[in-house]
Amino acid sequence: MGDYSKYTDYKTVMAVNALIWCDGKILMLKRADTKKLDPGLYAGIGGKVEPHESFYDALLREIKEETGLTEFLSIKPYSVTQHPYPPDDSEWVNIYFIVKIAKQVNVEPNKDGTFHWIDPKEIDSYQTTTDTKEYIKIIFKNPDAFIFGFFDHDKSGKLINKVVKIL
Repeated sequence: MGDYSKYTDYKTVMAVNALIWCDGKILMLKRADTKKLDPGLYAGIGGKVEPHESFYDALLREIKEETGLTEFLSIKPYSVTQHPYPPDDSEWVNIYFIVKIAKQVNVEPNKDGTFHWIDPKEIDSYQTTTDTKEYIKIIFKNPDAFIFGFFDHDKSGKLINKVVKIL
């Protein structure tokens, strides 16, 4: 039997994230300034997968918790992205989804932040999480794209390497 300590001593955080689309716009969360991760930045809707929870169930739970939405026209994965993050000796593995809904809704602000319908053509004017802006541009041009992302960080948390492969 091999030495698996380098795998069991390393923390992998599994997460899901949705870009919710309706009428050509994306529902984005402007993260609260009090959030530990990415305060004040625009992001999709999502969060961590709980132990023994499927990605799908986590996605539905996170969307409901953050927005109250429970009815969707379609749900489709569009990316698997890794974020090795040495400052806390962990690696985030994110599964990203495009979720389409029938009608734009107003979502009341909550502990997570405020919600805004964003025109993807204007995404450059928003401060977003590391991969969000780039991914929205890719998906807007090619809705059928699938993205493998790798965003490596140094011990201070600064991005040192980025690889984005589009299928």
